Amino acid sequence: MRRDQILAGARACFVRKGFHAASTAEISAEAKVSVANLYQYFETKDDLVRALIEQDLASDLALVQAVEAAGSFREGLEMAGRLMTSDTDVAQDSRLRLEIIAEAARNPAIAALVKAADDHLVDALGALIAHYQAKGELSSDIAPNTAARLIGALYDGMFCRFAFGLGDTEELIAAADRFVFQALAAVQPPSHPSI
Repeated sequence: MRRDQILAGARACFVRKGFHAASTAEISAEAKVSVANLYQYFETKDDLVRALIEQDLASDLALVQAVEAAGSFREGLEMAGRLMTSDTDVAQDSRLRLEIIAEAARNPAIAALVKAADDHLVDALGALIAHYQAKGELSSDIAPNTAARLIGALYDGMFCRFAFGLGDTEELIAAADRFVFQALAAVQPPSHPSI
């Protein structure tokens, strides 16, 4: 409970002030815990960032599981799109992801964490794509993990733009879902009318 409380406080402070400008005292105040209590759970800001990266990965993996549970890749993408657009904090989440990426560009330890999380997500999404390729719903013309990395790049880029307050979130996510499905869909042989 307190750990989640502290992470919520850190998330709010990092979005508002940035990673370096947010102090542990501010994070503690935001989380309504003492600084000593914060240090019981997280010794450094890097530990806080690590936990936030793990939370974001868990959220992303839940979307992959939603696509898998739908029974078809297309229906799964639509379901995942609905889940993403129901997130009222999408702009704040996007700003935090940008902050973490900026820190990863400066801090090799954070970069390694971001890369490991990205690799984990790519492996999970790649396995799902391979499953739908084997079922014939998706084309086998592209390696599953390559497709997964491209999908990740598309959605990451789109969500970075949401940090700046784009108002057409639902429309963009739906368009991205259609684009991904059309790019990966197996080509159906033309039907020949019976004679």
